[in-house]
Amino acid sequence: MSSRQATAQTNLDAISRNFDQVRQLAPSSKIMAVIKADAYGHGAAQVAKKLKQADAFAVARVSEAVKLREAGVGGTICLLEGVMNREDLNLASIYELQVVVHSEDQLELMTRSGARRDVWLKIDTGMGRLGIRPEKADSALQKLDQQRLIGLMTHFAQSDEVGAELTVRQIEKIRSISRQLYRHNPAAAVISMANSAGIMAHADSRSDWIRPGLMLYGASPLADLEPDPDLHPAMHFSAPVISIRDIKVGDSVGYGSIWTTERDTRIAVVGAGYADGYPREMAQGTPVLVNGERRRLVGRVSMDMITVELEKSDVVEMGDHVTLWGEGLPVEEIARCAGTIPYTLTCGIAGRVRRTFRGEVRG
Repeated sequence: MSSRQATAQTNLDAISRNFDQVRQLAPSSKIMAVIKADAYGHGAAQVAKKLKQADAFAVARVSEAVKLREAGVGGTICLLEGVMNREDLNLASIYELQVVVHSEDQLELMTRSGARRDVWLKIDTGMGRLGIRPEKADSALQKLDQQRLIGLMTHFAQSDEVGAELTVRQIEKIRSISRQLYRHNPAAAVISMANSAGIMAHADSRSDWIRPGLMLYGASPLADLEPDPDLHPAMHFSAPVISIRDIKVGDSVGYGSIWTTERDTRIAVVGAGYADGYPREMAQGTPVLVNGERRRLVGRVSMDMITVELEKSDVVEMGDHVTLWGEGLPVEEIARCAGTIPYTLTCGIAGRVRRTFRGEVRG
């Protein structure tokens, strides 16, 4: 594959340093590293092999877990969405996966299976999406009598908002349910609730198990979209200059002619667009780095290309890579320009983008 194409490089050493930051924030908690969605676009198998010190890994679906096992990833893997049918349940047994149980249908499936598996019971404390209702937690636990309960799990709805009252109520609710269920099964004393935002902004949520996701990859999960100086960005997304053009004053560039130059200028045409994961919604003036200097996006993002206004002093050659986000250009800032969040940018890197890794663990 040619380096003269859009490239996403994952710095695995940065991810390891971010893991250490998680450990520093929650030294008494076990860490379930969330590597679903191909580790938020960073390469799940490579990340898992790098983070051998993690107590467990979490993915969303059975297919993700199977790929990890086939790539040689050992250790504990948890299915956050649980299983949907008997086939999934059989795969969970074959590949020795932990299963999150979050619905009545899943309870019935587990009851009928006859096998004994490691399970988490997920309680809906305010997210309103997945989880057993609090008033049904007791009966749900009884239906799991034949399973090996690891503990209780819940998920926050507003932990990205510092001081959110709902998060405080969710913490209190899961702890109250834990105390109630403890008399039926001592494992109910074990709680997992904190995601990245919980770990960073809500110290009370750092319980027995924590589930860091985005912060492992060096981006802040908080709503203000400000980079955290204690985190190390792990993805560097760049693309090559494929053309350099002189544009006369009054000429427009790109679809819709939404940008017209006010002076004679040069532009660099860069080989990345929304088909590579650089959103069409990017605002005019979104920064990129050309030889380490900030320059601005002009014209509409197209499927395969963007255009960047150059300064007279810029010395740019065909094939030079332009940074779209990464070192020196926080993904949080670019997310603001796209009207989105860092998750969608890193997860949205397309399959045709060249992938490289720094600090990779072999084998």
